Amino acid sequence: MTIKDTQRVGVFSESIVSKEVMGFPGTCWPMGIVAQVDKEIYKDAEIKPFAIQVKEDAYSKFGKDSEMSKLVEIVTLLGVNRLVCVPVIAPAEGEVTRTEYKASLDVLYNEDAPKIVITDSPNADVHMEVRNHCDKASLNRKERRAHVGATADSISAWTGLAKPINSGRVTLWSSIPLSLEGETHNDSVYLAAACAAYDALELDPAMPLHNIQLHPDLFGGLYNRFDDEDLEALYGNGVAACRNINGRIYIDRWVTTYTEDDTVNPSVPDDKYQEGTVAKVKDFIDEGLRNRLSTLHPRVKASIPAMNEVKSDTTNWLMEQAEKEIIEEPNVYKIERQADKRTRFHVYYNYKVVLPLNTIFLHGKALV
Repeated sequence: MTIKDTQRVGVFSESIVSKEVMGFPGTCWPMGIVAQVDKEIYKDAEIKPFAIQVKEDAYSKFGKDSEMSKLVEIVTLLGVNRLVCVPVIAPAEGEVTRTEYKASLDVLYNEDAPKIVITDSPNADVHMEVRNHCDKASLNRKERRAHVGATADSISAWTGLAKPINSGRVTLWSSIPLSLEGETHNDSVYLAAACAAYDALELDPAMPLHNIQLHPDLFGGLYNRFDDEDLEALYGNGVAACRNINGRIYIDRWVTTYTEDDTVNPSVPDDKYQEGTVAKVKDFIDEGLRNRLSTLHPRVKASIPAMNEVKSDTTNWLMEQAEKEIIEEPNVYKIERQADKRTRFHVYYNYKVVLPLNTIFLHGKALV
C-alpha cells in the first residue's frame, strides 16, 4: 500500500467543527480522536464531531472516566489543543465492534482539520478501518496519518499485527507502558496517543521524533523492554518502539507499518515509505503547494502564459522547502494542459524526502 498522489487544487470546507479547531490558538497539527464515551454522560444517539480544546470540555461532554477523556488528557497535557473528537457509541446490547468504530470514523472523514488520528481500540480489525480511513481521506485532499496501539507477547506477534496494515500512513507502537503507580497497562494505546501528540507538536515535517522524552507525568516506565536485536526486528517489520533509560521513556524510532509494495502481485519487499516522516513530508508538500497555487491563481485564464506562471510558482515554492531542508532536489519536470479539457493544468514534479538520521556508526581504532 503506497502513498498515492493527491491532485486537485484548493480545499473548501463547510465544517463548523473544523473551522473552530483551526481557529484555536496554538502551534500544532490538529488531531482527530475516535473513542468510546460514558453512556451515562453522552446520551445523544447521533454521532457528532466536537471541537475540544481543554480536558474539562471532554469531561463534561463524554464523562471524566471515559476512554475519550483519557486520550484527551494525554494529548492536552503535552500541549495539543486542536482536537476533533468523535464518540464511538455502544450498541443497545453487546460490545462495541468494528462497525461502531467505522461509523465514527466516517463522521471524522467529513472534517477537514485533523491531520493525525488516534483511537482507544487495540483491536486489529479497527486498525484496518483506521488505515482505510486515512487512505480515503488522503486521496481527497484531507491528508491524514494515524498512530495506534495494541498488545502482543512476542516480536513475531507484534510484526504479525503490522503486516496486514502495511501502510505508510499508520504507525503501530509496540511499547506497553506502566502507570505512575507501576501497574501494567493492558496495551500500548495510551503510549501511541502520547507519541501522536509529539508528532502533532513537531511542525517541521522532516524532523524525526526519536530521542524525544515522553512527559514524566504520563507513565512510570515500560513493561516490555527490547534488546537492540529485537528493536531492529521490529523496525524492519514495520513496528515502532520506545526505550526506557533510568525510568525515563524516550521515543527510539518512528516507523510506519509499510514493509512491502502490494500494488504488484506477488508483493515485493519495500521500505520507501517506512520512515514516519515520509508521509508527513509528502502531506506537507502536497497540501502546502495546493494551497499556495490556490492563493496565487484563484481566477486565471487557462492560457500559455498562465501555465508558465503556475510552473514558476511551483518551482519557487518547492525551492523554498529545499532551503528549509524538508526536501532535496525538487524538479518540476512537466506542465501541460489536458488535451480534451483545456481548462485543466497538470503539474508534474518530484523531489527527495529528507529522511531522519537514526544511526551514527563509529569505526574508531586505538593505535598503539
